[in-house]
Amino acid sequence: MTGRERVLAALNRQEPDKVPWIETYVHDEMVEKLVGHLVDVPRQVRINPAVYEVLPLDNLNYNFKAPDFAEIRVIDGIDYVGRGLIRSRADLDQIRLPDPTKEEFYRPAREYLDKYGGQLAAMANLRSGPANTYLSMGMDVFSYALYDDPSFVEEVLDIFADWYAEVAGNLARLGFDFAVIAEDLADKSGPIFSPAVVREFFLPRMKRVVDRLQIPWIWHSDGNVGPLLDDMLTLGMAGIGHLEPPVNDVVRYKEEYGDRIAFLGNIDLHYTLTRGTPAEVEAEVRERIGQLGPGGGYLLASSNGLTSYCKPENLLAMRDAREKYGYYPL
Repeated sequence: MTGRERVLAALNRQEPDKVPWIETYVHDEMVEKLVGHLVDVPRQVRINPAVYEVLPLDNLNYNFKAPDFAEIRVIDGIDYVGRGLIRSRADLDQIRLPDPTKEEFYRPAREYLDKYGGQLAAMANLRSGPANTYLSMGMDVFSYALYDDPSFVEEVLDIFADWYAEVAGNLARLGFDFAVIAEDLADKSGPIFSPAVVREFFLPRMKRVVDRLQIPWIWHSDGNVGPLLDDMLTLGMAGIGHLEPPVNDVVRYKEEYGDRIAFLGNIDLHYTLTRGTPAEVEAEVRERIGQLGPGGGYLLASSNGLTSYCKPENLLAMRDAREKYGYYPL
């Protein structure tokens, strides 16, 4: 099977020839450590094609995320979001987004897919409103406004949701095979927001976006997502990622939701890939494939992405373990 066929089979909860391996990004520094060079691609490309020389990932990824209108600090190549800039309605004119109705906006993506697509599953990475809103307002202003001025929150949410809905409606015709909707709604202890906030403010905007998609989509969130799954499943997602360990009970999720969604990730970025040994990586990949792979519906991945501080030898161990344990029948 091609990588594209493998990923789509897993998203349909079918058994492919082997467990697919996808990532939402590979840091350029890691690509250079592994391969020694980079290929010139648009800045929106999250996985430099040079990495395929060493890591046989089954996807490519193009980023359609709107910027966060906040103070951004870059430390060791990582963006850290600080104080939000949209503190009042007077700041709304600072939200300036490219026109998603213009074909020129999509030209780099189309050219990238024409050159590198086909055999690999084409992933579009985007959001749907909530994360851009609370990051652009700042969590302090956002939280107060939920109670003092909820219509202000809704105005900001709608700006982003309407923009993403227009983008989402164009992805299938461009040739994208699936999307990842990245909305961080949880931390290690559980949901960041109350169920009432999620249902009243977030779900309607997310639905506005995903209803425009004509391709399968995966919801990504950091943290313990278990308490949110029943609500999120009402949106019709094909899968959930990246199942940050150890706060997600993936065995329970497989038993309870495995007939409805696929599962992505859960290879530990906090320890195993960054500080562990190749033997520990092999053991974790083998365990995760054994837990989530039977019957299909599992896509091997890190618990967030392949950062610059992963150990290169551990990514090679992940590659080799998938090859050793990932073929069906498991």
